[in-house]
Amino acid sequence: MNDWRASILSQFVPGLKPVTAVCDSDGILREPGLLAALEQKGFAVVFYEEALSFRLDYETRFRSRWDAGETIEIVVAFAPGERDFETLPFDVLTRARRLTLTLHDLFPKLAYDVIRHLDASLYDALHRAQSAHANQSMGEKLTKEFMLRHLFEVDPVTLNSEPKLLTFLCRLHYRRLPIPEILLGYLEAVLGERFDAWPLKTLLRERAIFWLFLQERWPVFLRKTDGGRDLVAEPTTDAFRVPGPRMLPFGHDDVRVFIDTLFADGILAPIPWDWKEASSERWVRVGLLDPEKQNPALRLEELLDGLAKALPKATGTLAEWQAFALRWGQLRQLWLKTEKAVQASLLARYTALRSALDTEFSGWMRDNYPRLYNQPAASLAMVHHVSACLARALERGEDKRVALVLVDGLALEQWMALKAILQPEMPGVLIEETATFAWLPSITPISRQAVFSGKLPSYFADTLQQTSHDEKRWGQFWAGRGLAKHEIAFIAAPGDEDTKDRAVEVITGETKALGITLFKVDEIMHGMQLGSAGMINQVEQWAKTQALQTLLAALLHHGFTVALTADHGNTEATGIGAPQQGVLCESRGERNRLFNDATFAEACVKAVPGSRIARHSGLPANIIPVIAPQGKAFTDKGRTIVCHGGDSLEEMAVPFVLFRKHKEGAA
Repeated sequence: MNDWRASILSQFVPGLKPVTAVCDSDGILREPGLLAALEQKGFAVVFYEEALSFRLDYETRFRSRWDAGETIEIVVAFAPGERDFETLPFDVLTRARRLTLTLHDLFPKLAYDVIRHLDASLYDALHRAQSAHANQSMGEKLTKEFMLRHLFEVDPVTLNSEPKLLTFLCRLHYRRLPIPEILLGYLEAVLGERFDAWPLKTLLRERAIFWLFLQERWPVFLRKTDGGRDLVAEPTTDAFRVPGPRMLPFGHDDVRVFIDTLFADGILAPIPWDWKEASSERWVRVGLLDPEKQNPALRLEELLDGLAKALPKATGTLAEWQAFALRWGQLRQLWLKTEKAVQASLLARYTALRSALDTEFSGWMRDNYPRLYNQPAASLAMVHHVSACLARALERGEDKRVALVLVDGLALEQWMALKAILQPEMPGVLIEETATFAWLPSITPISRQAVFSGKLPSYFADTLQQTSHDEKRWGQFWAGRGLAKHEIAFIAAPGDEDTKDRAVEVITGETKALGITLFKVDEIMHGMQLGSAGMINQVEQWAKTQALQTLLAALLHHGFTVALTADHGNTEATGIGAPQQGVLCESRGERNRLFNDATFAEACVKAVPGSRIARHSGLPANIIPVIAPQGKAFTDKGRTIVCHGGDSLEEMAVPFVLFRKHKEGAA
């Protein structure tokens, strides 16, 4: 264990007080390793964020058990307001011992006003760097340079050429380096004098605009190099939406290792080009949409190679699994659309990757998932963070109006299929995507209510198995954020061609937060007889009706920043028969069973080898899920279905996509 955690953990001594109140202005206790260590010491950790929600959790999970004579010790962490510890309720403080944690105590040689902006995932690296390289106390400028060099492997002094700058920008955005704004501002100031033709303010901060910057210049590179071969005269003048230099050094050794990956992952779109008139190098051809349609097979091979190397371990971080989930969704979309002969040639590699993925992700779900809900909303760790992220953008004035479009049951592979059809038809729209995780069990009543309420399922135990409360939850969330009733709107629709009209009908000039549920994908899934391949084909057919495209376009036209997400994904599974619990089972899904008695849940696990109990503190105490084995379903033996409710990556990882209008020529 790293020393910085050990020094904190030594302050938490079991047996002293029922409550340890921690003034944690820097959110140190949200760091996953520290959270896990506190739980191992016997503490339950609660984060005080909102009075009513905390009161409900405190009374139901702890107060009632203390009153019954149980010995439970909890840590209540909070960000201090003007009243410091008095931020917490009086009855909590009367039971509590008090601690204060700050990053200044952990990193005394570094400027606090800089390090307080750092993501908690980098504390380990910063602690190692401080121990090895910080010989004296540093001011703000030296701290910025120290952090850039030792945490992000970038030294502004060495970024002295366009290939080096482009390589850094590719690495920054592809690897989603969590460089805080205070360091980005420093980089912009230092590099701006050196690269005055580059719109660095935007390129450093806006991932989607950087991808557009590359996409617009890829054809220029191909024409200038005769398809990636030799430099030739290239008289064409291009009008770019993102300003900056016309010709980029795509062929530089350090740059091109990113370029083929960006095309394979679907971040950049291949352009039409005859392979006979192009370089034979794979990194070039993966960006060329040839007439013989060899590009998808090449992209599939590239992804198989890349994902085999990038597969996170069961001990991997949230960010690693979010990044992998997006790439896996892209691979799945390509795999399901690839010709059978190509699939046959790659089947052994695909099967090996699939098996390794299931093993590592199952381990990660068991060991790390139960603490995801305590991550800050900015991490988008779970679907209940979605509404909070939109609210923060509205409160800060970053957006004037926000719309959340929830596509019930949309898996990442199906989002990739939608994007392939949507993106070419929306040239003036920036699309920014990441992955977030559904609630387990990954079923609509639990996960969808979490999306619209912004709360843990334990807070809506009374409606946990109902699907008719989206509008109510959405209204309650925004009312709690200070919006008036007339500023909030909501519709639920199948997702047909009239959806746009229905949405426009509820929008007024005062609408600030619009929620929409679309059921089309879930309806396709529950009627699917042709497995995942049939599923993706039907989703593509839905995309071609332009129902979703016209809805998104109308919302953007009305000034909304639009977020698209899902409550859960879906997977293909084979039936193993339904366990016979009768009335002992509260809910009978195809990938899970819900019980309110541990004895009955354990009996189900014994009856179904490979199944497991997936209990965690985000659920009400009386809900005990049993998850079917990987790739299996509680349905007729041998029957193949597309379903959800389990803990595979396809069911748990869902898209979170932002759509924004791009202003032509904006820097």
